[in-house]
Amino acid sequence: MSNELSTEVIFDVNYQPSVIEIVNEDQLSKLINVTVQRFEGLVFNEEDIADAKKARAELNRIFDLIDSKRIEVKKEFSEPLAAFEKQIKAYSDEIKLASKGIADQIKEFEAKTKEERKTIVLAFIKKQASKAEIKPNEISLQSNWLNASSFTAKNNLTRKIEEEIIAECIAIKQEKENYEQQKSLVESYVKAYGLEPMAWISLIDEGLTAAQIFPKIDQAVKELREKEEKEIEKTEKQIKQTATPERAVGTPQEIDTDEPKYSFSLNITGTAKQLSVIKQTIESLGVEYSVEMN
Repeated sequence: MSNELSTEVIFDVNYQPSVIEIVNEDQLSKLINVTVQRFEGLVFNEEDIADAKKARAELNRIFDLIDSKRIEVKKEFSEPLAAFEKQIKAYSDEIKLASKGIADQIKEFEAKTKEERKTIVLAFIKKQASKAEIKPNEISLQSNWLNASSFTAKNNLTRKIEEEIIAECIAIKQEKENYEQQKSLVESYVKAYGLEPMAWISLIDEGLTAAQIFPKIDQAVKELREKEEKEIEKTEKQIKQTATPERAVGTPQEIDTDEPKYSFSLNITGTAKQLSVIKQTIESLGVEYSVEMN
């Protein structure tokens, strides 16, 4: 259907540029010059205020005479232009109204077409995501995939767009596989030291690789071991300070209670840390003891 209209309309505007001319301009110029020369050099004092006001009134009268004529001419000169603009605007508004009606239809059609294209794109994404074993919502829908240029005449996706979507699916799959691989490496490395892996695995989410995390784990383990060694060294020193060269059996001391007390020998074997805990427990109970180091 052809709706082409001829734009070669016989359209023109007949107007004559107006000429504004001041009649007797030489007399007006002479009057202005004489008046200015008469008043511009005058100096008034306090006693001459009445004369000053009279002079000002005379100048204002001449100014009003000139300016009122300017306003009168401007109004008459502008009236034809205002009428012309009003007439042309009415025609322009009719054209704009007709154009808007068509524009609204085009907008509605394009929105509908875009939704149809979106449905096609999402279906293709779902298909390719399934092949890549990822979720469709992991694919970011690109706005250019919905453009008319991304579809063939039969309303199918172009090969270029299909390849873009497939490449996106593959990239996401590889990224996930790499993440799991990095996670597994870090988890195994941390567990070998007997540490909790979650805190270290979280560094992968921050963008670090296993190769970047390993040195951090090594440093943390080193610092932890140094701390433990210092604690053991401190505990051993405390135990040695409480040790006596002979085996001694606790001797009952007089206390303000009738509860009987007993003494016995106990041989304990353990790490320095464990012995330190036992020592602290005994002391907290108020039990008398002696230590013999083997």
